[in-house]
Amino acid sequence: MRHEPSGPCPSLQPITDRRCPSCRAVKPLDDFPIGAEAPAGCCATCQLRCAAVTRRRRQRALRQIARRAEGSYQTLLAKVQGGGGNAA
Repeated sequence: MRHEPSGPCPSLQPITDRRCPSCRAVKPLDDFPIGAEAPAGCCATCQLRCAAVTRRRRQRALRQIARRAEGSYQTLLAKVQGGGGNAA
């Protein structure tokens, strides 16, 4: 009968440290939040940094949208106040 490996054997000592895939630093397990909101198992510091970058990008996009909308509104207002050109 052939031998069928059942996968890697569990380690005999408990794991106390883990490497963050984002910053590549080895940190204690307490620095890694457990839950569905943890992206790819990153440490808490990297999660906060990622959230801050995402928030800044979202705010920048909203400011750009507001500027464009304001510019369009000003253009439309100028056309309406100017007479509109070919009104019957």
